[in-house]
Amino acid sequence: MASIDPVRIQALDEAVARWARSGWSVSSVSGATAVLQRKKRIGWFWNLVLTLLTGGLWLIVVVIRVVNRKIQTVVLTVDEYARVHTS
Repeated sequence: MASIDPVRIQALDEAVARWARSGWSVSSVSGATAVLQRKKRIGWFWNLVLTLLTGGLWLIVVVIRVVNRKIQTVVLTVDEYARVHTS
């Protein structure tokens, strides 16, 4: 197996750092590929408004959404020209 070019590794590290500053966490890094994950965000404004308008009944929906949040996954790969691609 051939070793990975240091320029490609640096490009991947820089891309991972940019995504990490945006709230993504690194799940794994292997060779020229990195897997990043984060929990899907919940829109708090409308949930708060609906909770207040319904006298707290909407809070049940909010709790269910918080408990069952989906995980978003992004895979970063670096090609032979040190360009980072997402999928």
